[in-house]
Amino acid sequence: MPSSTPTRARALQVYAEHFAAHGYRGTSLDAVAREVGVRKPSLYHHFPGGKETLHAEVALAAIESRGADLARALEVEGDLAAQLRAVITEAVADPTGATTSFEQHLFDSLPELDPGARERITQAYTRRLLEPMTERFARAVREGELAGREPGVLCNAFLHLARAVDMMGDPGPAAEELVGLFLDGARAGA
Repeated sequence: MPSSTPTRARALQVYAEHFAAHGYRGTSLDAVAREVGVRKPSLYHHFPGGKETLHAEVALAAIESRGADLARALEVEGDLAAQLRAVITEAVADPTGATTSFEQHLFDSLPELDPGARERITQAYTRRLLEPMTERFARAVREGELAGREPGVLCNAFLHLARAVDMMGDPGPAAEELVGLFLDGARAGA
């Protein structure tokens, strides 16, 4: 991988902005190069695989950042409810909707990518975001905090419900309400 340079860093930033706004198909290397202030061949110098390489680096960096936020949230002192509230406020909430839009574009881009890039992105997403949440739910089931449900289903249900926080105003009270709603259903029969 080429060394880090200001041009390379700027290209990653500009690509991420264009991708968040326009998705994979709507983001062109020509537009990125113009905004960075270089010619398109210069992007290939920094990203030999072109758009797909640039895309994969941006996607993996975004997943890594989100994963770090999630890990911090899951380390919050307290019970499951406190950790789930932290997940919402520290790793999910984005009143601008930019994170949700970026993640939807990321999901939509997967069929456009070669199998290797698609696999790297999917594995990173699973490892950094889904597995830690699924493991937290598995622990809650083992310890009797939640009814004996499938942890993967609990993870998926919680993360989908958590996205509603952006439509509810202040993330703090919204997180309290969403976590209560989720846990009422997940604890049924525990």
